[in-house]
Amino acid sequence: MKRGKSNNKNNNFKKTLVVTILSSLLFSLLAAYIQFNGQKSANSCSYLDPITIDLLAFIAGLFLVIEGFARIIEHKDASLKMQFSRMVRVAGGCAIMTLHLMQFVHK
Repeated sequence: MKRGKSNNKNNNFKKTLVVTILSSLLFSLLAAYIQFNGQKSANSCSYLDPITIDLLAFIAGLFLVIEGFARIIEHKDASLKMQFSRMVRVAGGCAIMTLHLMQFVHK
């Protein structure tokens, strides 16, 4: 009986990691797509901010990713539904890092 519960918890953790990684990739690709399309129509107005803004935003995104994964690992046995906000946190952090990395490289 215990083996079945342990296996179910492990499956929840694996599902959570897979969905988190796939949603992070999707959010990052979507952010990059929007950024590339925005570059075509804008006169580089989003790049007028100082580099420190990009650095601080990148650090904030990195914090969201690390904190989200730490909570996912901390609650390995939680269901996919219970992990949803943590997965969104990681995916949002990845999107923030993608946008500000692109802006930093453009500068």
